[in-house]
Amino acid sequence: MTTLPAKPPPPPERASDPAAPPPRTRSLKSMRRMATGLLLLMTALFVVTHVWGSEGGAWGYARAFAEAAMVGGLADWFAVTALFRRPLGLPIPHTAVIPRNQDRIADAVGRFIAENFLDPNLVEERTRDKDLAEGVGKWLSEPSQARAVAEGAVSALPGLIDAMDDETVATFLKQQAGEAANSLKAAAIVGSVLDALVQQGRHQAILDAALQEGFRLLYENEHRIRTRVRDNTGWLLRVVKVDRDVANTIIDAIEDLLHEIARDPHHPVRQRITEAVAGFAADLKDDPVMQRRVEGWITDALRHPTVSGAFEAGWREAKEGLLADCRSKDGKLVGWLEGTLKNLGEGLLREAGVRQSLNGRMRTMLVSLADRHGQDISQIVSETIRSWDTRTVVEKLEANVGKDLQFIRVNGTLIGGLVGLALHAGAELL
Repeated sequence: MTTLPAKPPPPPERASDPAAPPPRTRSLKSMRRMATGLLLLMTALFVVTHVWGSEGGAWGYARAFAEAAMVGGLADWFAVTALFRRPLGLPIPHTAVIPRNQDRIADAVGRFIAENFLDPNLVEERTRDKDLAEGVGKWLSEPSQARAVAEGAVSALPGLIDAMDDETVATFLKQQAGEAANSLKAAAIVGSVLDALVQQGRHQAILDAALQEGFRLLYENEHRIRTRVRDNTGWLLRVVKVDRDVANTIIDAIEDLLHEIARDPHHPVRQRITEAVAGFAADLKDDPVMQRRVEGWITDALRHPTVSGAFEAGWREAKEGLLADCRSKDGKLVGWLEGTLKNLGEGLLREAGVRQSLNGRMRTMLVSLADRHGQDISQIVSETIRSWDTRTVVEKLEANVGKDLQFIRVNGTLIGGLVGLALHAGAELL
């Protein structure tokens, strides 16, 4: 059986030439060649009808068509060219309209944007009946959009983190912690937490843990208790081993007390501890002297070099973890952010009341931004256009509208020829 040769692999795709003109420029040049070629064709037809044609008949109609088409094509060529440059470089008045009026065009564009897009009354009117939050919700609820936003945010995060100085960030975090402790009344907050724990009986779990630690300490220090009792007992009592009985009694008493406290949730010791914790919580909440004392402790602790080192070490670890996650293909941050954005979008679509409230805030924000910065944006647009090189302005405008203007040349050539044909036919009939 004959084996067919393997199909050769397809040739590699050529990388796009960075020096190649953009698609709009190529389309403009193609349309310009077409319009110029049509004008040259009409010129050739006009020459042929004069050199080899006769005065009447079909030759007359062809000559009239070509002559009028040449006039229409040349007129439109002049008009289109005069917008962007001087035709044939001649200093003809009212030509090169755009380069000569660049500043006026810049002001007009800026004024147009300010009056038609950034006017506060217009922004309020256009957003009055729009459910902006619903649009945001639909956009974010799309998995592809949420993923794109999450990936974009995470990809920008390493550069932002690398730009931060570790020592500066640690100092900032320490200052913020100190200011928060003072402004939020840390002592009162701690007191409220303790009070809530007491009211719910949650402090009993802490006491149970303390009792377990008490049992452990008793067993570990039993030998020390016996030694201290023996050392403080006379020699005669040691001979009759009274010291051992005393030590056993002390150890058994402590152990029995710990067992009683552990078994009885209403033991007097537990009640005394509960009262003490409740009193301390009340002092933290209501006693200015205690509050100032606790806040002073916090401030002194934050000033300690060990705490500063802890802040800096904590920031470094967090930074390394974030950078590693951002650079990992299986990073959790992208997935978490994507899920958060998607849930946010779905929540906006689900909760009409939230959308209504958010719409009001967004509408107020947009109107305020338009009122405060509309003129600034208009001025930026105007100054940007003014700062462009004249050649840049011409190239940008011509790249965007030049193709349609070349269509005007083509239409002018053809319509001019048809008008000439109609006039010649009318003259023949008369």
